[in-house]
Amino acid sequence: MPVCHHPNETAFDATLAAQLPSSMQNTLDVEPVSTQKTLPLSETQDPTGGVPSDMKTRDAARLTILPEVSADEGELRWVTTARARFQVNRQLGEGGAGEVLLATDHDIGRQVALKKIRTEMQSPEALIRFIQEIRTVGRLEHPNIVPIHDVGRDEQGQYYFVMKYVRGETLEDIIARLRDGDPATHAQWPFERRVQVFRGLCEAVAFAHESGIVHRDIKPANVMVGPHGEVLLMDWGIARQVRPDQGCPEDRIIGEDRDEIAGDARASWFRTRIGALIGTPAYMAPEQAQGKSAEFRSDVYSLCVLFYEWLSLRHYLEDKSTLSEVLEGVIRDDAPLASFVSQRHQPPVPPELGWFLRKGMQKEPKDRYQSVQEMLDRLELRSEGIFPIQCHLTFVKRLNMAFSRFSDRHPMFVTGVIFLGIPLAIGATIWSVIP
Repeated sequence: MPVCHHPNETAFDATLAAQLPSSMQNTLDVEPVSTQKTLPLSETQDPTGGVPSDMKTRDAARLTILPEVSADEGELRWVTTARARFQVNRQLGEGGAGEVLLATDHDIGRQVALKKIRTEMQSPEALIRFIQEIRTVGRLEHPNIVPIHDVGRDEQGQYYFVMKYVRGETLEDIIARLRDGDPATHAQWPFERRVQVFRGLCEAVAFAHESGIVHRDIKPANVMVGPHGEVLLMDWGIARQVRPDQGCPEDRIIGEDRDEIAGDARASWFRTRIGALIGTPAYMAPEQAQGKSAEFRSDVYSLCVLFYEWLSLRHYLEDKSTLSEVLEGVIRDDAPLASFVSQRHQPPVPPELGWFLRKGMQKEPKDRYQSVQEMLDRLELRSEGIFPIQCHLTFVKRLNMAFSRFSDRHPMFVTGVIFLGIPLAIGATIWSVIP
């Protein structure tokens, strides 16, 4: 197909090309690859725990490279500026070791999210995990996983990576408003829409598992919901590559436990621990709480803990007040059936979803769903009205759903039965009362 050009397009391009600096009119030169140098981590690390000292001056400040075009009395000119490419505006949030900042990309003209290691958490171990997170997320190209745009170092020589800025709110914030009984939030998030969000989250985790990656920190604070219903699983900082038949290595790391109980005990077990245990205690699987290696079924458990809270608006361990009580509860306490958890701001959780959660939150991995894909398959069948009969409520609902499906497939037959049945029933009633 021929390409159509605007009549003045060729002249416009020629004018701009003529005004380009000579270095920009020629083919770009490629810098030679530097000689690789390998040193022990202890020798390359600077005393503050930042980046290797011999790398601090290399590309320490990222500058804009794209010129702009201005029209001066009808003459087109290049306007070149050399300013920092990323301008940090404010902090969006922070986790166990990292912080996420909102920044403006002056080259492309958009807002981005910039993640870096918190200053007080700089260490060789934190840097290793940070690099692993970059390479893990970089391999996971999926609609429900935030893509990485770029990596770099700031003026202090600290590494950062640039992600898509997701406008929206965390699942944790939405649950808090639902728990408070906000009418608009409840109208926006009925049970079926919550199920859709959970399915999107499961799609992301299933894709990661197919790539051999376990997230290990699934919780409402790490799930973003965009204004158009986008669902994004965030914070892959402690994710690990595993084989299907093998747990994660390095579930314990060097160094003392930095998540000590101080002040508000509840806050600590809702945060990622960067010490003896890897993950967030309140959403851990029992095997993680026991210090064992996490595997795919550990993510299954965490997903169901999140889904339990998303539906019932209560965490199944909300009565625990200390970290030791939480870990003991994760290992031993079964969650009440979600359908029987009372919530004055909403109706009971649908019974089939309560039983769905019961299976996913079994303490023994062999008793849970064996994969996230199995969970997705079961939710797909549920959308068609097919689910296991496990109590009198699921029996009645399954019967109603079966009749509804039959009506959809045979509308004329059902209509005929109803129109014939009503007169027959009336006639039988009259006949029975006539002496």
